[in-house]
This record gives sequence, structure tokens and C-alpha cells, in this order.
Amino acid sequence: MSTCECDEYATAGASRAEQSIRDAVCASRRARQRAARERAKRQRRAILVAASVIAVFAIGWKTVSTGTTAALTDLVTPSTRPSILAASAAPDEPVGPATPLFATYRSLDLHLSVAEEDLTELAFHQAAGPSALPMESLLPDADPELADHKRGTSRAIPQRDPDAEEPAVLTGEVIRMWRSNRTGAPNTAADIGAAAGAAVYAPVDGTVIEVKPYLLYDLHEDFEIHIQPMGWPEIDLVIIHVTDPSVAAGELVVGGVTRIASVRLLSDKVIHQLADYTPDAGDHIHMQLNRVEEPGATEGAGES
Repeated sequence: MSTCECDEYATAGASRAEQSIRDAVCASRRARQRAARERAKRQRRAILVAASVIAVFAIGWKTVSTGTTAALTDLVTPSTRPSILAASAAPDEPVGPATPLFATYRSLDLHLSVAEEDLTELAFHQAAGPSALPMESLLPDADPELADHKRGTSRAIPQRDPDAEEPAVLTGEVIRMWRSNRTGAPNTAADIGAAAGAAVYAPVDGTVIEVKPYLLYDLHEDFEIHIQPMGWPEIDLVIIHVTDPSVAAGELVVGGVTRIASVRLLSDKVIHQLADYTPDAGDHIHMQLNRVEEPGATEGAGES
């Protein structure tokens, strides 16, 4: 809870009873935010500890058998992922299911970057740069005119099995948005809508390469978060339109589980195309996969 959000409860002229209620609500929200921050810190520490333990054994085994050592990201494999997931929670806090999958690039699965219940709408469009890679949607295309008329695709949230071992696939439809000033098919960038302040999760297992501030359109403060997906050194996954990043370069992240930031409020500065299909002003995160020449290199998203 930011100070400005909390200030709405300090209304001038409120009675003592009303103010007490508002103070209690505000205190509760602050407590939830503190708890969320602590969970995120525990998660990051546990992931690094678990990965380090795995590395000690794996590197020792590889040194004996092949005379080589393994990169840390290569040690976070599908077989070791459950251990890292289990270690990422506090002892009295069960590990929740990962966010659902919404797209793929070849064999790389892409998790939804916000909680399913926070999602306002999902859309693909053309990226600004030539290095962006095409993503294959796991959802069928919506009728854009109908989605425009209805202000969305009327997505329902199904009941999910919390004990399922495999991640779920997002249900509903996906919107294709066209940018008249760009060429190519609308599948190289994804806008994942959610209200400002909603939690943003890593879309893939991997390593954070860079977190840096920049100016969107050379005007508006924003952050870029770059992740190298596990097993894909030629890919730089970049997310923009976020604030309060909770990861740093070198940290491991678990797809659909590790919180990396919050959705940034930009609808008070920018007219979002996604707003044509949402009941709100269309705030969202922008995600794309860029092909890079060297492992660990990064490339910005360019325009949104």
C-alpha cells in the first residue's frame, strides 16, 4: 500500500469512529504489503540456497565425470525444479500453484505474468524491434469487434487443482491488436493486463540478467526487467511497464511463482490500446522475447 493509496482513508471531516475504521483498514493493508515483501525475500533467499546446494553436488559430479563445470542456470532443470519450488516458501506456508501457461516459443513455456484473478485481458501485437521472436498462443483468437463491443472476452476463472504437478493452461481467448506503424504478424509482443499495483511474476524459469530504469517514449519513468530463460542463452526475455522491482541481476526465478515487480500506473500518462478491450484504463505489462547475439546480452523493448 503506497502512502497516496492510504491517504484516501484520511478524509477530512470524518467522525472519530469512521476514522478509526479507516485507520484499521489502512493498517491491515500495510501489514499485508509487509508480509508480501517478506515472502518475496524468503523466496529469493531459498531459491538461491537450494540452487547452491544443488550446484555443489552437480558441479562435483560433472568435474569428476567430464572434467567440466556447469553453469548455475543449467543446474535448475525440470528434475531439480520441484526442490527449488518447495524451498521457496516459508516452513508454514504451502507452495501455491504456478500461474497458468498462455503461450510458447518452440519448447519454451511462458507463464502468465500476473495472477489469473488479476488478469483484465490478454493481447498480442507487433513488437517495435526486429529481434523479437514470435510466440504461439495457447488460446484461440477472439473476435476483435465483439471483444471491443463487450470490453473484453468475458473470461471465466475455472477451479484449479492446487496439488496439480503440471501448470494449468489459461482458458478463454486472446486478442490480436494491430499497430499501423509496424509490420509483421501480431505475435511478437504480449500485453498482459492488470490493475496498477498488481503483482508481476516471472514468465519463465531462468536468471535475471538486468533490472534498469529507463524513460518510456523518453518521457515516462519505467523499468526493464531482463531474464535469460533456463536453457535458452540466445533469448533475452524483457518485461516493461513495471515498478518496485523485487529482483536483481544474478538471481534465479521460477516461472509463474517468483514475484519480480508490480504493474506500473501509466494510464494517467499514456492511452493504452488494450483499454479498448478492458473495463478499466488498460494498464498492463509488456513482454517480448528478443534474440541476442551473445548469452547475457540484453535488448530493450523499444516502444511499447
